[in-house]
Amino acid sequence: MIGTTLQIQAFLIDSTEYGGNARQLLASVTQLRAMDYNVAVGVLGKKTSWSKLLSETGAMVTHFESKGLWDIRALFRLREWIKNLSADSIHVITLKAMDALGISSPSYISRSFLAGLPQGGIRVNPWRQKVFARVKKIFCPTIAFQNKLIKLGMHPSKAVHLPPGISLLTVNSTSKPFPHTPYLLDCGPFNNDFNHRDALWCMDILHYVKPEVKLCLSGNGAQLSSLRSFRSALLTKDKIHFTGATEYQETLLKNAFIVLVTNINSGGYYSALESMLSGKPLVASSTPGMEELVVDKSTGVLFTPGEPADLAKKIRLLIDEPARAEELATKGRESAESRFSAKHHVAKMLQYQDD
Repeated sequence: MIGTTLQIQAFLIDSTEYGGNARQLLASVTQLRAMDYNVAVGVLGKKTSWSKLLSETGAMVTHFESKGLWDIRALFRLREWIKNLSADSIHVITLKAMDALGISSPSYISRSFLAGLPQGGIRVNPWRQKVFARVKKIFCPTIAFQNKLIKLGMHPSKAVHLPPGISLLTVNSTSKPFPHTPYLLDCGPFNNDFNHRDALWCMDILHYVKPEVKLCLSGNGAQLSSLRSFRSALLTKDKIHFTGATEYQETLLKNAFIVLVTNINSGGYYSALESMLSGKPLVASSTPGMEELVVDKSTGVLFTPGEPADLAKKIRLLIDEPARAEELATKGRESAESRFSAKHHVAKMLQYQDD
């Protein structure tokens, strides 16, 4: 059995590869450890640099090295891990992790909280309906997403609003600063190329008024090759650079002039909060939910998704008015610290759990 100082907090996630879910998990675990909770984290996938960061907080991290949903050995390890937990409930992050839990230990679904749902769309099949009906609560990062679930038939008492809470890492990153300045930063993972095409396309527009500006895209993902192909068709392809997979973004954030979050659908929340918390001017797409995190022209600037000309215009204005950019960065950092801290996120999470 895993002993407890206070009630143990258990988490199950499909992967700790760099992304919003891994960032939120690390921020939550770090805060819980600061509150003297014992924390157990189960990871379906392989070890990553973020797994090491989780372990360094003092959390007990277990990897099941799953090769797919029906990997029997991994499911057996997961079942044994759950049997040995002394936690009353478990926080399941992503539908993939919930699927694995449902196969290995279906009785635990009724003792779980579900988070990390895809923002773009959810296929509500009979299995999903059964899962959603049995979980204790589903944590929604925005009210817009909460309303979306309710429209899909979720009971309002199940779908609850839990704003994201994030903190910057304090690690000795091996990443080198991007050599070109000034540069715009757009972070992956790149699993939907249309979420980032506005960032590339606006470079051809900016070129005529701000030829010195470069664009850095950091991260990896299934659609990275598609974005590289799209770059090759642009006039400014030599000004657009891909860093590939990066363990940590702190060095790139520190040296960026403006951070872009160019989703065409819901999402990108953690990238937006990271840029705000790092004190960088943010230009984000005006998608459902983003307006809840970013106050247009106050804590950041919103543009119309799918309109690279509008994005280029907003970027140019910030370059031309550095004092205005600095004011946005300052207010953005203050908002991230006061409204979206890991401390506030965990406090509300524990409140829902105690309910």
